Amino acid sequence: MFAALNATRQLKATSVFLAELMETSVSSTKIKKITELSYFEYHGSDSRVWKFHGIGDGDVIKDLKHTNEMLDIKKQGGKLATAASSV
Repeated sequence: MFAALNATRQLKATSVFLAELMETSVSSTKIKKITELSYFEYHGSDSRVWKFHGIGDGDVIKDLKHTNEMLDIKKQGGKLATAASSV
């Protein structure tokens, strides 16, 4: 598909990327009764959660684990808008 989108007759002002999603760390935190919670604030690796927004101080979940992901761009191409205007 990358080759087809990057062929000689390209759409004007398009960018084409071939990338792979890379997971750098995988971990999880189980939150008890998460379906009862409706409001979340994130502070670094901690989170403050409420059942109802603005009522009480909420509960703090320490050391919230998550997955870090990034795109590893393998190839890129396309036709810039400035190049397309000269065609």
